[in-house]
Amino acid sequence: MELEKISFKSRIFDTGQVCPKCGEHILAAKIPFGGSAKTIAKPCSCRSATVEAEEQEAKERRKQALRIQRFQYAKIPEMFTSATLKGYRRLPGTEEAYNTVKDWLFQRKENIKSGVGIVLSGPVGCGKTHLGCAILNCILEDGYTGAFWSVSENLVMLRPGRSSAENQGDIIDKLYHSRVLLMDDLGSEKPSEWTQAELTAAFDYRYREKLPTIVTTNLLSSEVRDNCGDRLYSRLMSDRFISVVLQADDYRQRRDSKP
Repeated sequence: MELEKISFKSRIFDTGQVCPKCGEHILAAKIPFGGSAKTIAKPCSCRSATVEAEEQEAKERRKQALRIQRFQYAKIPEMFTSATLKGYRRLPGTEEAYNTVKDWLFQRKENIKSGVGIVLSGPVGCGKTHLGCAILNCILEDGYTGAFWSVSENLVMLRPGRSSAENQGDIIDKLYHSRVLLMDDLGSEKPSEWTQAELTAAFDYRYREKLPTIVTTNLLSSEVRDNCGDRLYSRLMSDRFISVVLQADDYRQRRDSKP
C-alpha cells in the first residue's frame, strides 16, 4: 500500500497554472487509463470549497424534495398541516393525552421500531385529531413515511364501484404500508360485517409487521367492541397500544361562546 502511495505521488506535477482567486499553484497527476495516461487536476482550496458547497446545496435540494413528497403522500388535512404539540391548547381534561403524546414523541424512534401506537378517545371537538396530526408532522420531518386515513371516508371509497382502481390502490397502500398511520375517527363508519373485516385485516397486518397506528375515536372502549368487533378490540387493548381518554369540552363551542 505504501508503494502505491509513493508511486502515485511521484506522478504529481505542477502545471504552472495559478488560481487567480486564491493564488495556489494548480497541481495535477497522470493516472494510467485504458493503456495510456489521463491527466487529472487537483482542485485548489477555493475550488474545493466551491465543489463542497455545491454538493451540500444539491444534498439539501434532494432532502427538501423528499420532504415534500412525504407530506404530499400523507395528505394531512389543511387545518392540521401545521399542527404541533407545542401549539395544542391544553384544556382541563386533556393533560393526560398531551403528556402521553409528548412521551411517545420523546421516545418515537423506539416506539416506531417496536410498533407502539396510541388510541385517543373522547367526545367530538376535544383535540384528538390535532394531537394525532402533531405526531404525523413530527415523524414526517424525521424522514419516516406516514399518512392521514379518514376511516369513514376511505371505507366508502373502498367499496366496489365507488372509486377508481388507482385511487383505491393509493388508499390501500397507505392503510397497509405507511410506517406510521393516523386512523382518524374510528367508529364513525356505518358498522357492518364488511367494514369490520376490512379494518380487522388492516390492523392484523400492521400488528404483525410492527407498524405503529395512531387511532382517534369518539367511542368508549365498550362501544369500540360493539362497533368494530372482538378481534379489532383485542388488538387495540393489547400492549402495542397506549390508550388515553380526553374529557375536554368541544373546542369549537368554547370558541363560539366567547363574547
